Amino acid sequence: TAADGAVATAVAVSGPVLPKLYIYDHCPFCARARMILGLKKIDHELIFLANHDEATPIGLVGSKQVPILQPPGEKAFPESMDIVRYVDAHWGGPPVLHDASGRDDLAQWLKDSAKIMQLITHPRSHAAPLAEFALARSRDYYRHKKEAHIGMSFQDALARSPQLVAELNVLLDRLAYLFHSNRSFNPEGLSYDDIDLFGRLRGLTLVKGLKWPPKLRQYVDHMSVICDVPLLDAMAQL
Repeated sequence: TAADGAVATAVAVSGPVLPKLYIYDHCPFCARARMILGLKKIDHELIFLANHDEATPIGLVGSKQVPILQPPGEKAFPESMDIVRYVDAHWGGPPVLHDASGRDDLAQWLKDSAKIMQLITHPRSHAAPLAEFALARSRDYYRHKKEAHIGMSFQDALARSPQLVAELNVLLDRLAYLFHSNRSFNPEGLSYDDIDLFGRLRGLTLVKGLKWPPKLRQYVDHMSVICDVPLLDAMAQL
């Protein structure tokens, strides 16, 4: 039924058979796959799955996960970085991404920011008018799963917003210091580090009250344009 399948579809049409990318809009891993398709200007069918829909992804790849890429005439496959590598290697001309830097300071920042990012983004994603949450059933499914994951209710997490936003502002200042420029994390140009970081930072555009370091905000705006992945500022409510 429609309630158990995709709730919205955005299609860029330029031929009879296009790659299909199954995603959630809030998902940072899905943003990775969208980025490389945008960077390489690959026309594709973008399919937003209902968050509670387990049957569609299980039918495609054997488990409930996104993103999932369905190349024309080939078997669908998941895992965001596998999708990025496949697209960069096979579609749209020569590869455009450099290898990840493997920097210890970035790895430490990712570790230090992981919990607070979950506490601050999950409740706000749930409250936003995103396609995967168009149905109450989908919104309830997400809340149940993510509240168990973060170990508290969304209401309690939102009550901690002043503290969490203050801590996140400090983390963003730390991250900005690590960036080479407002165009790429590393001096060589776009890399797998950028694929990872933009996906994470995009979700923070749902958060009111953040004090973005200018270089970091310019970076997020720039990446949104060149990757054709819209930001979420207009949906920020909390």
